[in-house]
Amino acid sequence: MAETILEISNLDVRFAADDGEVHAVRQVSLKVAKGETLAIVGESGSGKSQTMMAIMGLLAVNGRVTGSAHYRGQELVGLPVKKLNDIRGGKITMIFQEPMTSLDPLYTIGDQIAEPIRFHRKVSKADAKQRVLDLLRLVQIPEPERRMTSIRIEMSGGQRQRVMIAMALA
Repeated sequence: MAETILEISNLDVRFAADDGEVHAVRQVSLKVAKGETLAIVGESGSGKSQTMMAIMGLLAVNGRVTGSAHYRGQELVGLPVKKLNDIRGGKITMIFQEPMTSLDPLYTIGDQIAEPIRFHRKVSKADAKQRVLDLLRLVQIPEPERRMTSIRIEMSGGQRQRVMIAMALA
């Protein structure tokens, strides 16, 4: 039997609003074993992103999550931010649907990919730069040395999505 990597049980996400409470996610339960791939699909507004944001501790300030989410046996719901930061980006990451709004317009692509590498791997700038180039090649960004210095508006939508994948792999 394969090791369970992620297990979510009875997850609810609610948001406080001026006119009451919005119940965005209701009783989501799922399990992902090592080597398994799970796709969460649904129409816009069905709670896919909020489910993942909740388990990563990234809900808006008016959001509240109940239920349970275990990553390799460790409870994520209610975990202090410092401990979540050790997991987010290093063990679990999220590729957002719209990279134009996910990539910072003020920083180069290379800097944005290097940030999680430097934070989680504690490597030198030179080593991080080499890893960024390797990742850009892996996701098939043409001319990775030149593209490292690009900003998001200088890339196509497909290239921006590949940059987000590279960031997740970083």
